[in-house]
Amino acid sequence: MPRLTTALALNLVLMLLGATPALAMAADPQVSTEAFVERGDNPTFELQQAPAVVYSTAPATPPDTLLQVPMEVLLVAQLDELGHVSNVMVARSSGLREIDRAAFTAVDQWRFEPVVVEGVARHARIRVRLTFVPTAEAPPG
Repeated sequence: MPRLTTALALNLVLMLLGATPALAMAADPQVSTEAFVERGDNPTFELQQAPAVVYSTAPATPPDTLLQVPMEVLLVAQLDELGHVSNVMVARSSGLREIDRAAFTAVDQWRFEPVVVEGVARHARIRVRLTFVPTAEAPPG
């Protein structure tokens, strides 16, 4: 118990001095994203690559989520003809509901360039992989 009290006191002093507490830094993973398509995702037309992301928000992981190892979530997103995400599904879970929910909520707000095939804007299905990496393991820079 004395160690916990000391750690909390140290973090309070750091906050008062304007520094980021060590506990807060450990809970804020870095997130890398990749949008792509797989053969057969769009059976009525061939889409070679996912459209570019026009707007994205970073996943907001809960502050009490401490990652020990990198975790990956694979989502499938349906885009409307304007590039808005109209439906998101978890295709492969990270194993942590909080991480899956953060990824789902973020991607649901994203916007993409419209998918245009032969001059016609189309609905399309894409995949988005989000990898959450603990800050201790994240490469510098």
